[in-house]
Amino acid sequence: MNLKKVFLFLAVFYSINSQAQLNILFIESDDQSNQAVGAYGNEAMITPNIDALAKEGTSFTAAYNMGCWSPAVCIPSRTMLIYGKYIWESQKINKQNAPKSLPEKLHDKGYYTYMTGKWHAMGKNAKEIFDETGSIQAGQLKTYNSPAGHITDITANEAVSFLNTYDKTKPFFAYVAFNAPHVPRQTEQKYYDMYPAEEMVLPPSVINNTPLNTNVKYQYTNDPLQSKTMQQRVQQNNAMVTHMDTGIGAIIQALKDKGIYDNTIIVFTSDHGINFGENGVAGKVCLYEPSVTAPLIIKAPLAKPNTKIASRVYLQDVVPTLFDLLGLEMKEPTDFESLAPLLTHTGKARASIYLAMFDDQRGIISQNKKLIVYPKTGNLELYDLKNDPWETRNLIRKQKSKSTITSLLSKLKDWQLKTLDETDLTSIYTKYSL
Repeated sequence: MNLKKVFLFLAVFYSINSQAQLNILFIESDDQSNQAVGAYGNEAMITPNIDALAKEGTSFTAAYNMGCWSPAVCIPSRTMLIYGKYIWESQKINKQNAPKSLPEKLHDKGYYTYMTGKWHAMGKNAKEIFDETGSIQAGQLKTYNSPAGHITDITANEAVSFLNTYDKTKPFFAYVAFNAPHVPRQTEQKYYDMYPAEEMVLPPSVINNTPLNTNVKYQYTNDPLQSKTMQQRVQQNNAMVTHMDTGIGAIIQALKDKGIYDNTIIVFTSDHGINFGENGVAGKVCLYEPSVTAPLIIKAPLAKPNTKIASRVYLQDVVPTLFDLLGLEMKEPTDFESLAPLLTHTGKARASIYLAMFDDQRGIISQNKKLIVYPKTGNLELYDLKNDPWETRNLIRKQKSKSTITSLLSKLKDWQLKTLDETDLTSIYTKYSL
């Protein structure tokens, strides 16, 4: 059965029996890199519930956030997710001109929409676009320890309560947005104890007592970089993730207890990752892999269990994917692409991935080659992600790299036109005869 026939079958089936329409549980964390998920290869991570979800569904191991215009990278990422526009069009969104949002689109398709947790997107506020909301948390918390309890627990408990009491005939879309593991990294001591700081193994791209990367403006540590400090932050980060994972387990158990687990599409993702010293960066406003990638797991009827897909995609591609998986037509335009062809092995991923941070960092990835451009300095970095996934060897000065650089710059130029990117790279393009 080809993909179109599958979608047609689903659409007809659900139109005949609206009770069978799948619910959607969409869980999003904040600042969680691929390194902070056990199922993504880090055996030191204690994430049994996220790992179990990965076994039940398909994991995208190279899912990217396109970039940012704000040091709070979550704002661009979540704005792109909610409204379906590429980065520079998303930057223009405000309360007055906001296009129809994801929850509004699903509401129009007969869904009851609910949200609890962090809201940090441009445009309208959460209460305007969801049918029901729980506690809406700020994008940047001063503390997780509120009078009502730990914020991670509040978000999880409210999601469980919603599921336990939901009695409407409509299918639901529940957006559960954790603040964790974003700073301040506060949790219970028992979670810290699971990750002794001195035992945290840092990647080979973290080099102790080296100067911070001067190409990256926003740095959140002292210069020079200290591995001990990074180990402590990884400890705190991992502890926060394990705490959150416990809450995720409770939410998934609520689905099972209600008998609707098999009738619910589950998405787990994060808005972006974070660097803990990799390439001399402590923070997330950079184009290195730990920061621009994040986990993306989909449990759905067409998502093959216990499967990993390495094709490079955007995190926000999950939205048109949901509509395809549900057999629903998305009338409003979206810049992102459905992952359904990858889930069903009937199509290919993009030929290239474009990345951008402010007007001082640009990136392009194609055929496992990654070029980072710093427009203000003219510096270039070239990495072979297949053979050097931690980006430790800059190949820019290799004579044989020139044709690769030219090819990647040509793709970057095309993406600039596609995304209405006005950053001037003329001098760099001219240097390579483009």
